[in-house]
Amino acid sequence: MAFFNKKDIEFKMIGCNVRVADDPRAKLMYYLHCMCTVVDLSNTSPNLQRLRNYANYRLTSDEKERLIILCVLLDPDEFIDKCIFQNDVMCLNSSNKFYEITQVNNHLLVAGNVIIGGRNRRVNKIMAFKRNWIQDNYYTPLNILLQQRQMRRQNNATACTIS
Repeated sequence: MAFFNKKDIEFKMIGCNVRVADDPRAKLMYYLHCMCTVVDLSNTSPNLQRLRNYANYRLTSDEKERLIILCVLLDPDEFIDKCIFQNDVMCLNSSNKFYEITQVNNHLLVAGNVIIGGRNRRVNKIMAFKRNWIQDNYYTPLNILLQQRQMRRQNNATACTIS
């Protein structure tokens, strides 16, 4: 852990503004992309790059299932106040902003590593977000995809029973 308590630290925002389609798959893929920006998730999934490509959100059933599993594993509650921070001021007029790890807001406690799936992962950057960002890009789309999965399974079970 590193505790930064300096009043003259410079901010270095990184990244750019993006547009994410109003589709639960795209939003969840964007969430995954953001988490991969913050935390080193290399060697997590063989198709990680594909699952991060939120502009191309048409997924196969297997890809959608992997996306759901990865995002459940990357529950934001595990990262809040470690490497992602709810801080409207740091977001300026966006719903989220990324900062290089060496230049953070004063009085932030940043974890150098986080544990994901039992493995230690290095924190590369931090992300500030506004309250609605987590709801719009994680909880709502994840719930929609989980409900769709449940309905698909029920329909498959019904089809098997009728046959």
